[in-house]
Amino acid sequence: MRYFRLLLLLFFPLCLFSQDFSNQWTGHYSYFQISDTYAIENKVYAASENAVFIYDIDTRTSEPVSTVNGLSGETISTIYHSSIYEITAIGYENGLLELVIDDEVRTFIDIVDKPTIPPTQKRINNFFENEDKLYISTGFGIVEFNLERIEFGDTFFVGPAGSQINITGTVVSNNSIYATTTGNGILSADVNNPNLVDFNQWTTVVPGGYNGITFFNDQILVWENNNLVRRLDGALLTTVVTASSNILDASASSDGLTVVTSDRVSIFNPSFQEVTSITTSVEDPFLLNAASTLSNRVYLGTASRGLLEVDLGNSNVKTPVSPGGPLNNFAFRIEAFNNNLWVVFGEYNSTFNPFPLRERGISKLSADGWLNISKDEVLGATSLTHITVNPNDENQVFISSFKDGLLEINDNQATNLYDNSNSGFETFVDGNIAVFLNGSVFDNEGNLWISNSRVDNGLKRFTPGSTQTFDVDLSSLISDPLSNLGFSDTVIDRDGNLFLGSFNSGVIGYNSNTGNLVKLVGAAQANLPGDYITALEVDRNNQLWIGTLRGIRVLFNTPGVFQQNNPRTSQIIILDDEGVPQELLFEQAINDIEVDGSNNKWVATESSGVFHFSPDGQETLAHFTADNSPLPTNNVRDISVDDSTGSVYFATGKGILEFKGTATGPESNLDSVVAFPNPVRPGFSGRVTIKGLTSRANVKITDIEGNLVYEEISEGGSIQWDTTAFGRHKVASGVYLILITGEDQAETTVSKLLIVR
Repeated sequence: MRYFRLLLLLFFPLCLFSQDFSNQWTGHYSYFQISDTYAIENKVYAASENAVFIYDIDTRTSEPVSTVNGLSGETISTIYHSSIYEITAIGYENGLLELVIDDEVRTFIDIVDKPTIPPTQKRINNFFENEDKLYISTGFGIVEFNLERIEFGDTFFVGPAGSQINITGTVVSNNSIYATTTGNGILSADVNNPNLVDFNQWTTVVPGGYNGITFFNDQILVWENNNLVRRLDGALLTTVVTASSNILDASASSDGLTVVTSDRVSIFNPSFQEVTSITTSVEDPFLLNAASTLSNRVYLGTASRGLLEVDLGNSNVKTPVSPGGPLNNFAFRIEAFNNNLWVVFGEYNSTFNPFPLRERGISKLSADGWLNISKDEVLGATSLTHITVNPNDENQVFISSFKDGLLEINDNQATNLYDNSNSGFETFVDGNIAVFLNGSVFDNEGNLWISNSRVDNGLKRFTPGSTQTFDVDLSSLISDPLSNLGFSDTVIDRDGNLFLGSFNSGVIGYNSNTGNLVKLVGAAQANLPGDYITALEVDRNNQLWIGTLRGIRVLFNTPGVFQQNNPRTSQIIILDDEGVPQELLFEQAINDIEVDGSNNKWVATESSGVFHFSPDGQETLAHFTADNSPLPTNNVRDISVDDSTGSVYFATGKGILEFKGTATGPESNLDSVVAFPNPVRPGFSGRVTIKGLTSRANVKITDIEGNLVYEEISEGGSIQWDTTAFGRHKVASGVYLILITGEDQAETTVSKLLIVR
């Protein structure tokens, strides 16, 4: 009974019903890194890094399941599907168990939350189904899960004296359960023994270390910590397969025994004769993590090419069947423009060190889906860290490399790479290409202003079509350019003034008309909480929002900063829930700040997710975290707002999420004004969005008798109305007129809105 009490203490049911966010969110995960596969009936279940998808062989369609559908976003270790109970089980590196039942995700945190199990031993390694039980092989033992009752059963600690040991797999044969371990041999017990929680009921059949076990043609097969598959006959092992390299996985199906190594998949018949093999080659390379065979096809789970379908009758043709997505989940910077999203995956650390250099290519999302430009198609550019779309030609994109210069993309193809050998960009290592470019922005004349780190001429003006640059010498502000390890952001205000965020020199300002320079640095001088500037954004009121490792500041008068002797920034003071004044995002590490079409602020943080603030920062409109949204992590690296659609994109190290916002950029006229939802039906508690507005348009809402109930000047291309009469009370049912006048009063339009209470 002591073991039973231990079990109850260890696994008190902790099931959570995950929320589906698909109404307002879209997940843009990469499905190119496949960690595990499982094939049964007419479907293949594939696990990528932190999302899964189901490939239907008959319809040839792939259905993704991600954090938007309720998954955790943690790192997946294994996947299994029970065709009897129609349950998909997903195991994680951290011990999390998730089940997909009738399109609903149920999360079990029992293993994750147990302090008696070290974090390094909670990994779920394998699933095996027998009758109504799912045997879960973990880094500490074996856990039963009842698929019929959807609850945990017994837990077996089967190491010496009941210790925790790593179980790599289980099978049940002839009323015996067999388990392989990485160092404690092959263990066996009577599967019907009611006291399997007692480690004394388990015996060691064969000593040694084994990476897995499967059941094929009425035979128990194990694979050792090398290249051998061996058959278990009583207490004897007989080698039946010798692979060319270490075996990663082996699985059985009606097509035969599938043995997987990193560079080869082999299919063996019941006599263990190899009947088919698929091998990587220089012409068609792949690196394998898993593979499954079904209906005379093999499905290769690769490390960078996704899931590949191969007909065993023609193994030379490999058809990608993964859902569309970016090249990698590690999105470093993103840029949304006119319903397109560009993504780069380069990287530098907190000291602007890009090494080891990342070679990951470029991804682009458009109405046609994902387009991926591989690392072999970017002219050798590494560490791609910033994206700027030419607003006068959206087919021309400039991408900064924090090592190799400036990459030019035209019509989705890399056409030029500018560095110190062929342009005015500068290296800080004589005789080498060490051109550390980063933040860039276009001015109204079509010039690209870009930072060039660790050299005196730290700001460059580059005109597309030319190779020369106009240099801005910053040595009067930064005496030792090598000590300022890098520049983060570059922005421009409506007067043409440039601002750069630096590593240790605060904010650098440059007036392009007069050539004047200014530096905002230090707490005493400029009221900055830190001199490491991580993000800059000029809002629609021409105010500069500054992100640091220790909070946010605002420069309210950007043109005037060049006329002031000691320009200072201001913090945003808000009242907390108890009415006590607090500094907005005090001591928070800020990764990015963006402004939407309504001048609301979106702020990405290092550890607290994303904040959505009103234009002045006084009201928190939303706070998205990994706990209350599909974000897979609270470390959000970058944000980009698409003014044309209102969508807000979040880049993390674990994937990209899209929030379907409604705040769009200003239009050139009032021809496309629309209000939604319309009609407002009973029970609706949200806000009505009026979009298609010009900049600073006057919006008045009246009832049918002409009584004014709301009025606002638009910041961007849309406003939102809470359907109250100036915030006092909800307006009654009826028809309401939306009267819109342009800023110069030369253009007007009228729309109608029906409200039903």
